Amino acid sequence: MAGVTRFAMKSGVARLAIATVLAAGASPALAVDLVFHNGFDTCWSKAISKAQFTGLMQSSIDGMTTCIAQSTGSCGPGCSYTACNTQACAGSAVGCPVTLHAGAFGGTFASGTSSFSATGSADDVSVPVSSTLATCTITISSISLSYALDYTMQPDNNDGLYAASLDQSLVTINGYSAGSANPTCNLFAPSLAPSIVTPAETGAGAFVESLEAPATVQETVCPAP
Repeated sequence: MAGVTRFAMKSGVARLAIATVLAAGASPALAVDLVFHNGFDTCWSKAISKAQFTGLMQSSIDGMTTCIAQSTGSCGPGCSYTACNTQACAGSAVGCPVTLHAGAFGGTFASGTSSFSATGSADDVSVPVSSTLATCTITISSISLSYALDYTMQPDNNDGLYAASLDQSLVTINGYSAGSANPTCNLFAPSLAPSIVTPAETGAGAFVESLEAPATVQETVCPAP
């Protein structure tokens, strides 16, 4: 009877845990998995460490190449331009390819919102430019970046946290230089570069999210915090 009693107690705890996870928005299958995955051990056998989780963040980005979309704008009085207007990206897509690099991520693991950040850089970007003054290539170099990722973490009903969702993925370009071997383009390169930065940040943020979500969401980190 003692064995039956212990089983009944565990069953009651399991039902309560499933109800708790369901209330947090997890699917029924996920709720069952989170409760029964390890037989109530401290950590699930599939759980990873905090260092492994932040390592996945870094390795998912480092060395990956994205594409800066074509842009148009003004390069001064009577001057208009189109930049990144060649089929230079993967799959012959129009744009300027740029390879990202990331340093180690740091942050706090906590139930609810957990925020992580890292510094990084990007390889030099060659930007073909067609303008009313000249057709040339502008090089954007010495690019420094920062990454900010926000996750929703849920208790996994043991001593770990489950990465339920990636809620924010931001890439900020903190610094760069711009110039051209063409004297005319070199004059307006510093004023043209900022107009490329904003769409580049937006595109990079979406790109990083597409890399990070499949690599880290649904991972369980244990022990935590």
